[in-house]
Amino acid sequence: MERNLAGKNSRGTLPALLTLAMTGKKSRGIRVAFLTLAAAVALAAGVFTPMMAGAAPAVVVKMTDKPPLFKPLKVTVKVGQTVEWINNAQTLHSVTTDADSAQKPTDVSSPPGAKPFDSGFMRPGATFDYTFTVPGTYKYLCLPHEKDGMIGIVVVSK
Repeated sequence: MERNLAGKNSRGTLPALLTLAMTGKKSRGIRVAFLTLAAAVALAAGVFTPMMAGAAPAVVVKMTDKPPLFKPLKVTVKVGQTVEWINNAQTLHSVTTDADSAQKPTDVSSPPGAKPFDSGFMRPGATFDYTFTVPGTYKYLCLPHEKDGMIGIVVVSK
């Protein structure tokens, strides 16, 4: 008789299957079946999203050098969708809504309840993805090019 994760004896119950899946004491088939079931439950519950599975972002924003700007300047997505920024320029760029990092805090903004995001410095060819969970208007900038007016907008609808 197997012991489940709570230490109680069980046979043929979900805790027993969990124990088997975690310890590998039964066949590989049971582990695969359990893990497949767990993934299906997670997908149905919204814990695992298509973006996590490698789906394409809803919008791609490119970063340029001459002049330094985001293309397109303004994008619109729905809650739960992802924007990808790609640095296809020859210099460092970044994407941030963090007012503490900006030279002028009014150059960035986020809706109430949204946490700031920051890509860090992105080398040429690098990408940064962000999935928006709070509706509203986000004003973001590139730290190295803030003084040049490299500011973009994401509008997130419900």
